[in-house]
Amino acid sequence: MAGTPVKVGSLISLFVVFYAIYYRNYDYGDARMSPVKEHMLFLERENKVGDGQKQPRVALGYGACHDLFVNATQLIRFEDMEEPPQHYNEITTEEEFLRSFAYFFQHGAAAERFMSNSKLYDDLIERALQIKDTKWAIGGNAPLMARRFYLEGWKVLFAAKMSNKLKEYIPKDIQIVGDEEGEEVKDDVHMILEYKADDQFGPYVAPRANRYIMHNDENNPLLSSLEKFGKELPEFKPDLLVISGLQMMDNYPFKYMSLEDDTDIGTTDLRAARLELVKQQILSQSPHVMAHFEMASYVDINLVMLLTTKILPYVDSVGMNEQELSNLCNVLEYGVVSVLSDSNPRVATALDQMRKTFELIRKQNVLVGSSKKLTRIHVHTLAYQAILTVKGSKWRRTEAATAKASLTAHRYVCNNNDISLAKSKLLLDDSFSTTAEHDNNSRMFFEPTKPVSCWEEIISGERVEICVAPVLICTEAQLTAGAGDNISAAGLVLQVEK
Repeated sequence: MAGTPVKVGSLISLFVVFYAIYYRNYDYGDARMSPVKEHMLFLERENKVGDGQKQPRVALGYGACHDLFVNATQLIRFEDMEEPPQHYNEITTEEEFLRSFAYFFQHGAAAERFMSNSKLYDDLIERALQIKDTKWAIGGNAPLMARRFYLEGWKVLFAAKMSNKLKEYIPKDIQIVGDEEGEEVKDDVHMILEYKADDQFGPYVAPRANRYIMHNDENNPLLSSLEKFGKELPEFKPDLLVISGLQMMDNYPFKYMSLEDDTDIGTTDLRAARLELVKQQILSQSPHVMAHFEMASYVDINLVMLLTTKILPYVDSVGMNEQELSNLCNVLEYGVVSVLSDSNPRVATALDQMRKTFELIRKQNVLVGSSKKLTRIHVHTLAYQAILTVKGSKWRRTEAATAKASLTAHRYVCNNNDISLAKSKLLLDDSFSTTAEHDNNSRMFFEPTKPVSCWEEIISGERVEICVAPVLICTEAQLTAGAGDNISAAGLVLQVEK
Protein backbone atom coordinates (compact mmCIF):
# COMPACT_ATOMS: atom_id res chain seq x y z
CA MET A 1 0.00 0.00 0.00
CA ALA A 2 1.39 3.31 -1.01
CA GLY A 3 2.21 5.68 1.81
CA THR A 4 1.12 9.29 2.17
CA PRO A 5 3.30 11.58 0.05
CA VAL A 6 5.86 13.46 2.13
CA LYS A 7 6.73 17.05 1.34
CA VAL A 8 10.48 17.09 1.88
CA GLY A 9 10.61 20.88 1.86
CA SER A 10 8.09 21.06 4.71
CA LEU A 11 10.11 18.61 6.81
CA ILE A 12 13.29 20.55 6.21
CA SER A 13 11.55 23.77 7.20
CA LEU A 14 10.23 22.19 10.41
CA PHE A 15 13.67 20.84 11.21
CA VAL A 16 15.30 24.22 10.63
CA VAL A 17 12.76 25.94 12.92
CA PHE A 18 13.17 23.29 15.63
CA TYR A 19 16.99 23.43 15.41
CA ALA A 20 16.99 27.23 15.55
CA ILE A 21 14.77 27.29 18.63
CA TYR A 22 16.82 24.57 20.34
CA TYR A 23 20.15 26.13 19.45
CA ARG A 24 19.05 29.65 20.46
CA ASN A 25 17.79 28.49 23.85
CA TYR A 26 20.83 26.33 24.52
CA ASP A 27 23.31 28.89 23.26
CA TYR A 28 21.52 31.75 25.03
CA GLY A 29 21.99 30.06 28.36
CA ASP A 30 25.72 29.59 27.65
CA ALA A 31 26.12 33.01 26.04
CA ARG A 32 24.81 34.83 29.11
CA MET A 33 27.06 33.03 31.57
CA SER A 34 30.46 34.05 30.20
CA PRO A 35 29.89 37.86 30.30
CA VAL A 36 28.15 37.50 33.68
CA LYS A 37 31.20 35.75 35.08
CA GLU A 38 33.71 38.17 33.55
CA HIS A 39 31.96 41.33 34.74
CA MET A 40 31.48 40.08 38.29
CA LEU A 41 35.14 39.02 38.43
CA PHE A 42 36.03 42.52 37.20
CA LEU A 43 34.01 44.12 40.02
CA GLU A 44 35.73 41.85 42.53
CA ARG A 45 39.23 42.65 41.21
CA GLU A 46 38.61 46.39 41.18
CA ASN A 47 37.51 46.46 44.83
CA LYS A 48 40.28 45.03 46.98
CA VAL A 49 40.34 44.95 50.78
CA GLY A 50 42.92 47.32 52.30
CA ASP A 51 46.09 46.09 53.96
CA GLY A 52 48.55 47.41 56.56
CA GLN A 53 47.01 50.30 58.49
CA LYS A 54 43.90 50.04 56.31
CA GLN A 55 43.30 46.33 57.00
CA PRO A 56 39.73 46.05 58.34
CA ARG A 57 39.10 44.18 61.60
CA VAL A 58 36.12 41.96 62.43
CA ALA A 59 35.06 40.38 65.72
CA LEU A 60 32.55 37.50 65.60
CA GLY A 61 30.50 35.68 68.25
CA TYR A 62 29.40 33.13 69.36
CA GLY A 63 30.29 29.44 69.47
CA ALA A 64 31.72 26.62 67.36
CA CYS A 65 31.19 22.92 66.87
CA HIS A 66 32.30 19.79 65.08
CA ASP A 67 30.20 19.27 61.94
CA LEU A 68 29.67 15.65 60.93
CA PHE A 69 28.69 15.55 57.25
CA VAL A 70 26.72 12.48 56.22
CA ASN A 71 24.73 11.41 53.17
CA ALA A 72 21.16 11.77 54.41
CA THR A 73 19.55 9.01 52.36
CA GLN A 74 22.26 6.53 53.38
CA LEU A 75 21.79 7.22 57.09
CA ILE A 76 18.01 6.96 57.27
CA ARG A 77 15.44 4.85 55.45
CA PHE A 78 11.99 5.91 54.32
CA GLU A 79 10.73 2.38 55.17
CA ASP A 80 11.30 3.13 58.87
CA MET A 81 8.91 6.09 58.81
CA GLU A 82 5.42 5.06 59.92
CA GLU A 83 3.49 8.32 59.48
CA PRO A 84 3.47 11.12 56.85
CA PRO A 85 6.00 13.99 56.98
CA GLN A 86 5.41 16.51 59.75
CA HIS A 87 7.14 19.54 61.22
CA TYR A 88 8.41 19.40 64.83
CA ASN A 89 10.03 22.24 66.76
CA GLU A 90 11.99 19.79 68.90
CA ILE A 91 12.95 16.18 68.11
CA THR A 92 12.51 13.54 70.82
CA THR A 93 12.12 10.23 68.91
CA GLU A 94 13.48 8.64 65.74
CA GLU A 95 10.00 8.71 64.18
CA GLU A 96 9.81 12.47 64.75
CA PHE A 97 13.27 12.79 63.23
CA LEU A 98 12.28 10.88 60.08
CA ARG A 99 9.03 12.77 59.64
CA SER A 100 10.71 16.13 60.22
CA PHE A 101 13.48 15.33 57.74
CA ALA A 102 10.96 14.22 55.09
CA TYR A 103 8.91 17.39 55.65
CA PHE A 104 11.80 19.66 54.64
CA PHE A 105 13.39 17.25 52.13
CA GLN A 106 10.33 17.19 49.87
CA HIS A 107 10.54 20.99 49.57
CA GLY A 108 14.34 21.15 49.28
CA ALA A 109 14.29 23.43 52.32
CA ALA A 110 17.09 23.90 54.84
CA ALA A 111 16.30 23.20 58.50
CA GLU A 112 18.07 23.06 61.84
CA ARG A 113 16.56 21.31 64.86
CA PHE A 114 17.47 20.52 68.47
CA MET A 115 17.25 16.84 69.49
CA SER A 116 16.59 16.61 73.21
CA ASN A 117 17.06 12.80 73.28
CA SER A 118 20.82 12.58 73.93
CA LYS A 119 20.98 8.78 73.71
CA LEU A 120 19.24 8.72 70.33
CA TYR A 121 21.52 11.50 69.11
CA ASP A 122 24.64 9.58 70.16
CA ASP A 123 23.28 6.45 68.45
CA LEU A 124 22.74 8.40 65.22
CA ILE A 125 26.29 9.73 65.39
CA GLU A 126 27.62 6.19 65.73
CA ARG A 127 25.53 5.04 62.76
CA ALA A 128 26.72 7.98 60.69
CA LEU A 129 30.35 7.13 61.38
CA GLN A 130 29.84 3.70 59.77
CA ILE A 131 28.90 5.27 56.42
CA LYS A 132 31.54 5.71 53.77
CA ASP A 133 32.45 9.32 52.94
CA THR A 134 31.11 10.64 56.26
CA LYS A 135 33.54 13.40 57.25
CA TRP A 136 34.34 15.83 60.06
CA ALA A 137 34.79 19.60 59.68
CA ILE A 138 34.59 22.68 61.84
CA GLY A 139 31.09 24.15 62.08
CA GLY A 140 29.21 27.11 63.51
CA ASN A 141 28.40 30.49 62.00
CA ALA A 142 31.20 32.37 63.75
CA PRO A 143 34.18 30.18 62.74
CA LEU A 144 32.95 29.72 59.16
CA MET A 145 32.40 33.44 58.71
CA ALA A 146 35.69 34.13 60.52
CA ARG A 147 37.61 31.94 58.09
CA ARG A 148 35.97 33.65 55.10
CA PHE A 149 36.91 37.12 56.42
CA TYR A 150 40.46 35.90 57.02
CA LEU A 151 40.77 34.46 53.50
CA GLU A 152 39.55 37.79 52.12
CA GLY A 153 42.28 39.74 53.94
CA TRP A 154 40.66 40.83 57.23
CA LYS A 155 42.10 40.75 60.75
CA VAL A 156 39.85 38.41 62.75
CA LEU A 157 38.83 37.73 66.36
CA PHE A 158 36.09 35.24 67.19
CA ALA A 159 34.51 33.85 70.33
CA ALA A 160 33.99 30.16 71.07
CA LYS A 161 34.82 27.52 73.63
CA MET A 162 36.79 24.96 71.63
CA SER A 163 38.97 21.92 72.22
CA ASN A 164 42.56 22.02 70.99
CA LYS A 165 41.59 19.49 68.32
CA LEU A 166 38.88 21.78 66.94
CA LYS A 167 41.22 24.77 67.02
CA GLU A 168 43.45 22.97 64.53
CA TYR A 169 40.86 23.76 61.84
CA ILE A 170 41.36 27.50 62.38
CA PRO A 171 44.17 29.46 60.65
CA LYS A 172 46.84 30.40 63.21
CA ASP A 173 46.48 34.13 62.56
CA ILE A 174 42.84 34.14 63.69
CA GLN A 175 42.52 35.07 67.36
CA ILE A 176 40.19 32.81 69.38
CA VAL A 177 38.80 33.67 72.83
CA GLY A 178 36.34 31.86 75.06
CA ASP A 179 37.82 29.10 77.19
CA GLU A 180 40.06 29.31 80.23
CA GLU A 181 43.72 28.41 79.90
CA GLY A 182 44.09 24.63 80.28
CA GLU A 183 40.32 24.11 80.33
CA GLU A 184 39.10 20.75 79.01
CA VAL A 185 36.37 21.54 76.48
CA LYS A 186 33.92 18.98 75.12
CA ASP A 187 32.95 20.20 71.65
CA ASP A 188 29.33 20.23 70.57
CA VAL A 189 28.66 18.07 67.51
CA HIS A 190 26.24 18.97 64.71
CA MET A 191 25.09 16.30 62.27
CA ILE A 192 24.71 17.69 58.73
CA LEU A 193 22.43 15.47 56.66
CA GLU A 194 23.17 16.50 53.08
CA TYR A 195 21.30 15.62 49.91
CA LYS A 196 21.59 16.59 46.27
CA ALA A 197 18.96 17.76 43.79
CA ASP A 198 16.85 14.81 42.57
CA ASP A 199 17.85 12.55 45.49
CA GLN A 200 14.96 10.31 46.57
CA PHE A 201 13.54 9.51 49.99
CA GLY A 202 10.72 7.07 49.38
CA PRO A 203 8.25 8.82 47.04
CA TYR A 204 9.81 12.23 47.68
CA VAL A 205 12.34 13.83 45.31
CA ALA A 206 14.50 16.75 46.45
CA PRO A 207 13.90 19.75 44.15
CA ARG A 208 17.33 21.17 45.02
CA ALA A 209 20.47 20.35 47.00
CA ASN A 210 20.26 21.27 50.66
CA ARG A 211 20.83 20.03 54.22
CA TYR A 212 19.02 19.16 57.44
CA ILE A 213 21.02 19.93 60.58
CA MET A 214 20.52 18.18 63.92
CA HIS A 215 22.22 19.13 67.18
CA ASN A 216 22.25 18.28 70.88
CA ASP A 217 24.38 21.21 72.07
CA GLU A 218 25.43 22.01 75.61
CA ASN A 219 27.87 24.96 75.25
CA ASN A 220 26.59 26.99 72.33
CA PRO A 221 23.04 27.70 73.58
CA LEU A 222 24.48 29.36 76.70
CA LEU A 223 26.79 31.63 74.68
CA SER A 224 29.51 30.44 77.03
CA SER A 225 32.23 32.54 75.36
CA LEU A 226 30.35 35.82 75.66
CA GLU A 227 32.11 37.26 78.74
CA LYS A 228 35.65 36.42 77.55
CA PHE A 229 34.81 37.96 74.18
CA GLY A 230 33.63 41.15 75.83
CA LYS A 231 36.94 41.57 77.66
CA GLU A 232 38.94 41.30 74.43
CA LEU A 233 36.87 43.67 72.28
CA PRO A 234 38.25 47.01 73.65
CA GLU A 235 41.83 46.02 72.83
CA PHE A 236 40.97 44.44 69.46
CA LYS A 237 39.08 47.56 68.29
CA PRO A 238 36.92 45.99 65.55
CA ASP A 239 35.49 47.87 62.59
CA LEU A 240 32.71 45.29 62.34
CA LEU A 241 31.00 43.19 65.04
CA VAL A 242 29.14 40.09 63.83
CA ILE A 243 26.47 38.49 66.03
CA SER A 244 25.66 34.90 65.08
CA GLY A 245 24.90 31.45 66.49
CA LEU A 246 21.86 32.59 68.49
CA GLN A 247 19.74 29.89 66.79
CA MET A 248 21.41 27.40 69.15
CA MET A 249 19.05 28.81 71.79
CA ASP A 250 16.05 27.67 69.72
CA ASN A 251 13.97 25.17 71.74
CA TYR A 252 16.90 24.54 74.09
CA PRO A 253 15.56 23.56 77.56
CA PHE A 254 16.72 26.63 79.46
CA LYS A 255 16.19 26.53 83.19
CA TYR A 256 15.51 29.47 85.45
CA MET A 257 18.89 29.44 87.16
CA SER A 258 22.12 31.29 87.60
CA LEU A 259 24.76 30.50 84.98
CA GLU A 260 27.57 30.66 87.55
CA ASP A 261 26.44 28.31 90.31
CA ASP A 262 23.28 26.55 89.01
CA THR A 263 21.19 27.97 91.84
CA ASP A 264 17.51 28.55 91.26
CA ILE A 265 16.78 32.26 90.77
CA GLY A 266 13.05 32.02 90.32
CA THR A 267 11.54 34.23 87.64
CA THR A 268 14.72 35.24 85.79
CA ASP A 269 14.78 33.83 82.27
CA LEU A 270 18.37 32.78 81.55
CA ARG A 271 17.88 33.01 77.78
CA ALA A 272 16.54 36.56 78.00
CA ALA A 273 19.34 37.46 80.40
CA ARG A 274 22.01 36.19 78.00
CA LEU A 275 20.47 38.08 75.07
CA GLU A 276 20.41 41.23 77.20
CA LEU A 277 24.17 40.82 77.67
CA VAL A 278 24.59 40.46 73.89
CA LYS A 279 22.66 43.69 73.44
CA GLN A 280 24.86 45.46 75.98
CA GLN A 281 27.95 44.11 74.23
CA ILE A 282 26.77 45.64 70.94
CA LEU A 283 25.99 48.99 72.56
CA SER A 284 29.32 49.10 74.42
CA GLN A 285 31.23 49.43 71.15
CA SER A 286 32.46 52.71 69.72
CA PRO A 287 29.83 54.44 67.51
CA HIS A 288 31.95 53.83 64.38
CA VAL A 289 31.75 50.01 64.84
CA MET A 290 29.17 48.50 62.52
CA ALA A 291 27.11 45.59 63.91
CA HIS A 292 25.76 42.76 61.74
CA PHE A 293 23.29 40.06 62.84
CA GLU A 294 23.33 36.78 60.95
CA MET A 295 19.87 35.22 60.93
CA ALA A 296 19.22 31.46 60.90
CA SER A 297 16.38 28.95 61.10
CA TYR A 298 14.16 29.78 64.11
CA VAL A 299 10.91 28.09 65.12
CA ASP A 300 10.57 29.08 68.80
CA ILE A 301 8.35 32.17 68.69
CA ASN A 302 9.39 33.24 72.19
CA LEU A 303 13.04 33.34 71.14
CA VAL A 304 12.30 35.20 67.90
CA MET A 305 10.25 37.78 69.78
CA LEU A 306 13.22 38.31 72.11
CA LEU A 307 15.42 38.87 69.07
CA THR A 308 13.03 41.53 67.75
CA THR A 309 13.39 43.53 70.98
CA LYS A 310 16.93 42.78 72.19
CA ILE A 311 19.02 42.28 69.03
CA LEU A 312 17.45 43.52 65.78
CA PRO A 313 16.85 47.14 66.91
CA TYR A 314 20.53 47.48 67.85
CA VAL A 315 22.32 46.30 64.69
CA ASP A 316 23.21 48.10 61.47
CA SER A 317 22.89 45.08 59.19
CA VAL A 318 21.03 41.77 58.89
CA GLY A 319 21.90 38.81 56.64
CA MET A 320 19.68 35.83 55.82
CA ASN A 321 18.44 33.38 53.19
CA GLU A 322 15.01 33.42 51.55
CA GLN A 323 13.32 31.22 54.19
CA GLU A 324 14.76 33.23 57.05
CA LEU A 325 13.60 36.45 55.37
CA SER A 326 10.05 35.14 55.04
CA ASN A 327 10.07 33.97 58.65
CA LEU A 328 11.43 37.25 60.02
CA CYS A 329 8.98 39.30 57.96
CA ASN A 330 6.05 37.21 59.24
CA VAL A 331 7.17 37.49 62.85
CA LEU A 332 7.67 41.26 62.65
CA GLU A 333 4.35 41.86 60.89
CA TYR A 334 2.05 39.22 62.37
CA GLY A 335 3.87 37.68 65.35
CA VAL A 336 3.74 34.27 63.65
CA VAL A 337 6.60 31.92 62.74
CA SER A 338 6.77 30.76 59.11
CA VAL A 339 8.21 27.22 59.21
CA LEU A 340 8.39 26.69 55.45
CA SER A 341 8.48 29.01 52.45
CA ASP A 342 9.30 29.01 48.75
CA SER A 343 12.90 27.78 48.33
CA ASN A 344 13.28 29.79 45.10
CA PRO A 345 11.14 32.93 45.42
CA ARG A 346 10.64 35.48 42.65
CA VAL A 347 12.91 38.51 42.93
CA ALA A 348 9.86 40.76 43.38
CA THR A 349 8.62 38.66 46.33
CA ALA A 350 11.96 38.78 48.12
CA LEU A 351 12.37 42.52 47.48
CA ASP A 352 8.91 43.27 48.89
CA GLN A 353 9.73 41.24 51.99
CA MET A 354 13.04 43.09 52.33
CA ARG A 355 11.23 46.44 52.15
CA LYS A 356 8.66 45.37 54.75
CA THR A 357 11.37 44.00 57.04
CA PHE A 358 13.35 47.24 56.69
CA GLU A 359 10.28 49.32 57.56
CA LEU A 360 9.35 47.21 60.59
CA ILE A 361 12.86 47.10 62.06
CA ARG A 362 13.23 50.85 61.55
CA LYS A 363 10.02 51.26 63.56
CA GLN A 364 11.58 49.12 66.28
CA ASN A 365 14.66 51.39 66.21
CA VAL A 366 12.41 54.33 67.09
CA LEU A 367 10.22 52.38 69.52
CA VAL A 368 13.14 51.29 71.73
CA GLY A 369 15.06 54.55 71.29
CA SER A 370 18.06 52.77 69.79
CA SER A 371 21.19 54.75 69.00
CA LYS A 372 21.57 52.50 65.94
CA LYS A 373 19.36 52.22 62.88
CA LEU A 374 19.14 49.41 60.36
CA THR A 375 20.96 50.53 57.20
CA ARG A 376 21.68 47.22 55.41
CA ILE A 377 19.91 43.95 54.53
CA HIS A 378 21.51 41.11 52.55
CA VAL A 379 19.35 38.25 51.27
CA HIS A 380 21.00 35.30 49.56
CA THR A 381 18.98 32.79 47.54
CA LEU A 382 19.82 29.96 45.18
CA ALA A 383 19.27 32.12 42.09
CA TYR A 384 20.36 35.63 43.13
CA GLN A 385 21.85 37.92 45.75
CA ALA A 386 20.09 41.09 46.89
CA ILE A 387 21.61 43.80 49.07
CA LEU A 388 19.81 46.93 50.31
CA THR A 389 21.80 49.80 51.83
CA VAL A 390 20.83 53.27 52.97
CA LYS A 391 22.45 56.01 50.87
CA GLY A 392 24.80 58.13 52.95
CA SER A 393 25.36 55.34 55.49
CA LYS A 394 28.78 53.83 56.21
CA TRP A 395 28.21 50.87 53.86
CA ARG A 396 30.26 51.14 50.67
CA ARG A 397 30.47 49.46 47.24
CA THR A 398 27.07 47.73 47.24
CA GLU A 399 27.31 46.70 43.58
CA ALA A 400 30.70 45.03 44.01
CA ALA A 401 29.66 43.42 47.30
CA THR A 402 26.60 41.85 45.66
CA ALA A 403 28.79 40.47 42.86
CA LYS A 404 31.33 39.07 45.34
CA ALA A 405 28.57 37.34 47.32
CA SER A 406 27.35 35.75 44.10
CA LEU A 407 30.81 34.51 43.10
CA THR A 408 31.36 33.13 46.60
CA ALA A 409 28.10 31.17 46.40
CA HIS A 410 29.39 29.28 43.34
CA ARG A 411 32.92 28.82 44.67
CA TYR A 412 31.84 27.49 48.04
CA VAL A 413 29.14 25.08 46.85
CA CYS A 414 31.40 23.73 44.06
CA ASN A 415 34.33 23.70 46.56
CA ASN A 416 36.58 25.32 43.97
CA ASN A 417 37.95 28.85 43.66
CA ASP A 418 37.61 28.74 39.89
CA ILE A 419 34.24 29.57 38.35
CA SER A 420 33.49 26.72 35.95
CA LEU A 421 30.83 27.55 33.35
CA ALA A 422 30.58 23.81 32.62
CA LYS A 423 29.28 23.42 36.19
CA SER A 424 27.03 26.48 36.15
CA LYS A 425 23.51 27.51 35.28
CA LEU A 426 21.46 30.69 35.56
CA LEU A 427 17.91 30.72 36.88
CA LEU A 428 17.36 34.47 36.69
CA ASP A 429 15.09 35.42 33.77
CA ASP A 430 15.71 38.05 31.06
CA SER A 431 14.00 40.60 33.30
CA PHE A 432 12.42 40.80 36.73
CA SER A 433 9.86 42.98 38.42
CA THR A 434 11.15 44.97 41.39
CA THR A 435 7.85 44.58 43.22
CA ALA A 436 4.77 42.39 43.09
CA GLU A 437 2.52 45.30 44.03
CA HIS A 438 2.40 47.14 40.70
CA ASP A 439 1.56 44.61 37.98
CA ASN A 440 4.95 44.69 36.25
CA ASN A 441 5.10 48.48 35.99
CA SER A 442 8.63 48.41 37.33
CA ARG A 443 10.95 45.94 35.61
CA MET A 444 14.71 45.58 35.44
CA PHE A 445 16.21 43.97 32.36
CA PHE A 446 19.01 41.50 32.89
CA GLU A 447 22.08 42.54 30.90
CA PRO A 448 24.77 39.82 30.83
CA THR A 449 27.51 42.40 30.21
CA LYS A 450 26.35 44.38 33.26
CA PRO A 451 24.71 41.67 35.36
CA VAL A 452 24.39 43.48 38.71
CA SER A 453 21.22 45.59 38.57
CA CYS A 454 21.21 48.58 40.97
CA TRP A 455 18.65 51.32 41.51
CA GLU A 456 17.52 53.80 44.16
CA GLU A 457 14.15 54.27 45.86
CA ILE A 458 12.63 55.73 49.01
CA ILE A 459 11.63 53.41 51.90
CA SER A 460 10.41 54.77 55.25
CA GLY A 461 11.65 58.21 54.28
CA GLU A 462 15.17 56.93 53.53
CA ARG A 463 16.83 56.87 50.13
CA VAL A 464 18.18 53.37 49.65
CA GLU A 465 20.19 51.57 46.99
CA ILE A 466 19.19 48.03 46.05
CA CYS A 467 21.45 45.74 44.02
CA VAL A 468 20.54 42.30 42.62
CA ALA A 469 23.11 39.92 41.13
CA PRO A 470 22.46 36.56 39.46
CA VAL A 471 24.15 33.48 40.88
CA LEU A 472 26.06 31.15 38.58
CA ILE A 473 24.52 28.18 40.35
CA CYS A 474 26.89 25.27 40.93
CA THR A 475 25.32 22.23 39.27
CA GLU A 476 27.67 19.76 40.98
CA ALA A 477 27.22 20.68 44.64
CA GLN A 478 30.03 19.56 46.92
CA LEU A 479 29.09 21.61 50.01
CA THR A 480 25.78 23.00 51.22
CA ALA A 481 26.12 23.54 54.99
CA GLY A 482 28.04 26.73 55.65
CA ALA A 483 27.24 28.27 52.28
CA GLY A 484 25.14 31.02 53.82
CA ASP A 485 27.87 31.94 56.30
CA ASN A 486 30.47 32.26 53.55
CA ILE A 487 28.12 34.21 51.29
CA SER A 488 27.09 36.64 54.04
CA ALA A 489 30.69 37.23 55.08
CA ALA A 490 31.73 37.80 51.46
CA GLY A 491 28.93 40.33 51.07
CA LEU A 492 30.24 42.28 54.07
CA VAL A 493 33.90 42.09 53.06
CA LEU A 494 33.78 44.95 50.56
CA GLN A 495 31.23 47.11 52.37
CA VAL A 496 33.23 48.21 55.40
CA GLU A 497 35.87 50.90 55.01
CA LYS A 498 38.71 51.19 57.52
